[in-house]
Amino acid sequence: MYDLFRSDSAKEITLRPYQADAIEALRSAIREGKRRLVLCAGTGAGKTLTSGKLLQEADRKGSYSLFVVDRVALVDQTSAVFDEYGIQHGVVQGSHPRWAPRENVQVCSAQTLARRQLPRKPSLIVVDEAHCRHKGTIALMGENPDAVCIGLTATPFTKGMGNDWDSIVNVRSTRLLIEDGHLVEPTIYVARSPEDVELGLNSYGEFSDDSATSAGIKIIGDVVSEWERKVQEHFGGPVKTIVFSPTVEHGRELCAAFAAAGHNFQQISYMDRSDEERAERIAEFRRPDSVITGLVSCGVLTKGFDVPDCLVGISCKPYRKSLSSHMQEIGRVMRSAPGKDKALWLCHSGNVERFAGDMFDVWANGAGELDTAEKRDSKARERNQQTREAAVCPECSGAMRGPVCICCGWERPARSGIVSVDGELQAFDASKFTLTARDGLRAECLGDPRKVWDAIIAYCFDNARGDESKTRRWGYGIWRGIYPDAKLPRGWFDAARPALVDMSAYSLVDREVKRFRKRGRAA
Repeated sequence: MYDLFRSDSAKEITLRPYQADAIEALRSAIREGKRRLVLCAGTGAGKTLTSGKLLQEADRKGSYSLFVVDRVALVDQTSAVFDEYGIQHGVVQGSHPRWAPRENVQVCSAQTLARRQLPRKPSLIVVDEAHCRHKGTIALMGENPDAVCIGLTATPFTKGMGNDWDSIVNVRSTRLLIEDGHLVEPTIYVARSPEDVELGLNSYGEFSDDSATSAGIKIIGDVVSEWERKVQEHFGGPVKTIVFSPTVEHGRELCAAFAAAGHNFQQISYMDRSDEERAERIAEFRRPDSVITGLVSCGVLTKGFDVPDCLVGISCKPYRKSLSSHMQEIGRVMRSAPGKDKALWLCHSGNVERFAGDMFDVWANGAGELDTAEKRDSKARERNQQTREAAVCPECSGAMRGPVCICCGWERPARSGIVSVDGELQAFDASKFTLTARDGLRAECLGDPRKVWDAIIAYCFDNARGDESKTRRWGYGIWRGIYPDAKLPRGWFDAARPALVDMSAYSLVDREVKRFRKRGRAA
């Protein structure tokens, strides 16, 4: 059966330099005895192809390897990539025609794999979208303690990942991938969205889908009209679009509204009548001349879905904690394609206001170490006037990256640099502001005390449970632990929580807090 799918024109896997470096970093960690490693890189970094190189080499040695995905829709997508590069494989998914369990490489649905017996023990297990923490896959890793396990993810932010994996290998940052031309940075606009007071919470502390639906249906007309205006402005008319919807009901209303305006939008969801029906719609959407202008997704295209020539994304599903879901969704329009030099992201969920600072920080600095990264999906983000001013351009409603709008280039006026000292107004000269850190600290960020203080404030608000005054006093205690002989410059104590934080400074703060707690327990 497998011979029917072999190709004599398979392409050779040619790794980019940073991909080759990532493989060497994985091998180095394995030589140190680590068996469970996260390979972390943003959308478009080539995680699947990088791991495909490892699978190909394992195949040549005769080793048995599994590539595990948690969505049925990703089985055929991954299989097609492996075919393109001549990676011989079988498929473990339902009654799939590629069932060939004795092939050295198996592309597996996590759900089917949990119920299926295979002829050999794997020596290599690659877990796609490792942040999903599928119970069956974690159990599989535990049943094969001698296997090397590699988890692929752009967002290792799920609580508990530190228990599943030994270490993390960070590849190339999203910002550098954009600068290298491997990704397209979307032009992000913040449009009308439901107010947070309209959104109820579920048992996990996230916004409930039902409340998001009832609130979101009220603004569906704005979603359609905003899309029509923006695609006309940026592309001269309708282009391939993906929409993220909270529920099937909401998606149905969206499709009807787009149809009433003369546009063919089709819904795919976990409630589709069959996998084949969904696959047919996705296949049609992939075509360069697709008759489907937009796909409205409810719970099926957030992760791993790859249609590079998709130019527009619309966010209609609000998140309160899940930075990973927001980043996975926006990543669907960032892949490069021939002739693609622009992508749009239209936010009708409020997610940009909640997550822009964190998202741009991860794009610039990477996810960081696992113990820090896995906390990013645990905290609820506030959405208020302060976060809106930090995230949204007052001129065009584009997203702000730091002080600059990524849409129109408007720049927020710089602070005057004047601070009050002993009753007088004096200019603050950062170049003359030097502090001595506690003995034993060597982090480079210590040379920029404001960067450290911003990280302290961010850390404290991420982890404190008391009121704001107590939170800031806790932060001042951390500051004095790092700079024992230094007081805060005037105005810093009450400064607003920063939109962007240096992750090396954040990690320093995390280590200092843990050191203090450990010392307290020892005492």
